[in-house]
Amino acid sequence: MKNTENTFRENLDILARILIRCFIGGVLLLLIWFMSFTFGGGWIYSFHSKWFQIPLQTFEAIHYAGMAFTKILLILFFLIPYIVIRLVSKKKG
Repeated sequence: MKNTENTFRENLDILARILIRCFIGGVLLLLIWFMSFTFGGGWIYSFHSKWFQIPLQTFEAIHYAGMAFTKILLILFFLIPYIVIRLVSKKKG
């Protein structure tokens, strides 16, 4: 019983480390996306407007919504489970 509990705690710890790394990686991806859109937005728009007939405001709205959606998913699927795992493992220990 004790060995099974220790194995379970170790697996939770591994899962928590994976989740926080995924969250940090996603935040870095968002930061790169934001910086490239902020400083190279005109170039990105001109590059894509060759293929798609899209107004600048719509293009910017799509990127803004995409960044917001990505941020919500990162929090929902990586940060909240990480916090819950840490709270549960701290409470039992």
